[in-house]
Amino acid sequence: MSSELLTSKVMHQLGKHRFQTKNMKRGHHKGARRSNRQGTSLEFSDYRQYQPGDDLRQIDWNIYARTNKHYIKRFLDEQELVISIYVDCTKSMSTIPEKWRFTKSLAAALGYMSLTADDRVGIFPVGASNPPFSYRKGKAFANRVVHYVDTIKSSEATNTFSESIQHLIQPKSSISVLISDLLEPIETIQIALKKLQAYKQDLYILRLLSPEEVDPFYQGDLELLDSETGKNVNVTMNRAVKLSYQQRLTSHTEKLEKFCFELGIGFIPCLVTDSIEEVLFQELSSKGWI
Repeated sequence: MSSELLTSKVMHQLGKHRFQTKNMKRGHHKGARRSNRQGTSLEFSDYRQYQPGDDLRQIDWNIYARTNKHYIKRFLDEQELVISIYVDCTKSMSTIPEKWRFTKSLAAALGYMSLTADDRVGIFPVGASNPPFSYRKGKAFANRVVHYVDTIKSSEATNTFSESIQHLIQPKSSISVLISDLLEPIETIQIALKKLQAYKQDLYILRLLSPEEVDPFYQGDLELLDSETGKNVNVTMNRAVKLSYQQRLTSHTEKLEKFCFELGIGFIPCLVTDSIEEVLFQELSSKGWI
């Protein structure tokens, strides 16, 4: 099942990467990442002079024998990140099979990477009937998360991604990743992103579009169906209409990018014709996400 979304080559590469964060908000459990504070891992940091109240078990008696002074050992505290991955399961994501598959592959890849890095991972299919992949930690769950993502079904509801995600926000996240086309009114998107950012977490957005959404190939008199609202739209597709659509899409994208830049939100636009390797190991890496 795993190989349907991720090849063994990609999985092997993912095991060498992990999410990076500027935000020091971390989980309460042990992990494989160094935090700035001192703790009780087995990796030695340095010494400092004993102070009343310190744990006597940390005193280095060998140093005391040489200096007649009490010093305690300090160790690096290793903690996990809490990664929340929100997958847009509205109809606009699943109507085009290639787009839906690419969406799932990205979600599976990020979940797999984070679990092999010993972080805690939760996946939230926004708008779908599937229950979330409740937070798990450890390599033992890496293949399981890929299988879970493969079973996600698209939504039959008419609520937008931006409306639905507001009911699923995880306040304790260190990093939240949104995978969506964000083809919704810019105002509703901004409201949702501001609510996510209110919890002081790093926020990364992967915005996915298909080639036909960027450059429609339709011509003539058409009756189009809005995949999310179910409404019919009659349109005569000609050069002027196509140009107007593309200008509106460009304007929408520019507003999104500007908003994300001003709020410090990571934003990467992707086409589903891009390779998964290119997005993961070039785009994410160049942005400093991994």
